[in-house]
Parts: sequence; structure tokens; C-alpha cells
Amino acid sequence: MSGTISSNTRSTIVNSLISLGSQYLAVGVGSGVASATDVALFSEVQTRISGTVAPTTTTTSGDTYQWVGLFTSTATQTLTNLGLFSTKGSPIQDTLSQQVNSNSQSFIIPISYYSWPSSYPFNIQVSTEVMQVVSGNGSTTLYVNRGVNGSTALSTIPASTPITQASGQLLAKSNFTGLSLNTGDQVQFYINIQLQ
Repeated sequence: MSGTISSNTRSTIVNSLISLGSQYLAVGVGSGVASATDVALFSEVQTRISGTVAPTTTTTSGDTYQWVGLFTSTATQTLTNLGLFSTKGSPIQDTLSQQVNSNSQSFIIPISYYSWPSSYPFNIQVSTEVMQVVSGNGSTTLYVNRGVNGSTALSTIPASTPITQASGQLLAKSNFTGLSLNTGDQVQFYINIQLQ
């Protein structure tokens, strides 16, 4: 048996996404494969930028959400992933000081403990895993629930792996081979999310 979303419903869903308001483009330079469970980018860089959103037609009337915006690179860098977020603010980012040794380990040790919020809980992304930080020891260690948001708890995560706090709701994320840019280069992004 097969099914489909009707044309009118596709358009209604796209208009509902547009009614969420502004979405901000974030870009990252880390490696990883985008997943529906993600809450952050892989090594986000630069300030998030605003764009315009509108319905457009790919197959049936109004079946595609389109975001358009101009990105200017502030450094020589290779972009590897991007996402649309509900907030403009940049996330807190850090790296693991110590390796995570099992999928049941309930703590992590970041390099810069004091850069993290002291009000809990909040979500972080470490590689492809999402964790919920539930408390801290006040000096070095963050205590976490593992494999949240439907992600898989990883059995090992190497030291120096980036940690990124969830900052706003992630609408969509994509990874790609790499887009090499120099300082001052500009890219006009057209991000289409089509409902089929």
C-alpha cells in the first residue's frame, strides 16, 4: 500500500512552517552526517544570518518552503554543514577534555567547564549524539543523560571532540562534502524544503 500527502495539505504545512517566523542560517566546519535527531551543527562558525522565507512551487502549488539569504565568509574556511534555526544567538561551544569510554558513562569533562550554564537541564550535541546536561560538580564535570532526542548513545567519543549547546530550535540541517571560501567571499543560499 502506498500513500501521499495531498497538494492542499502540502501547501498548508509549508504555510505553517512560514508562520513560525524568522529562521536564521548557521554554518559549520566540522565533520558528520546530518540526522533528524540533531540539535546543533558540527563546529558552528560565524554569526547566524537572517533571510527571507516564502512558499514556492516545485511539483504542486506551494509544496516547498524556501529560505533565501546572502552569506559573507569572515575567514578562509571550508563549510561542511548548515542549518536553519529559530534564534540568531550563537551556541556555547567547547571540546571534550577526556574521552567518553562507554555508552552508559553519565558524565563528560569539557575543557572550559565555566563557559557552560549553571541552570539545568539543557541539551548538547557531541558528535552525532545528543545529551541532556542535568547538573555539574561545580568545577570540572557535567552530568548527562545519554542518547536523548532519539539519538544513539555512542560507545566511545574521543577527547577533543567538539561539544555544542542547542541554541534555538533546528528546523533543517544538511551536510555536504565541502564549500571552500576565502575571507569576503559571498554565497547566495537558496534552501528548499519540499513536501512530497
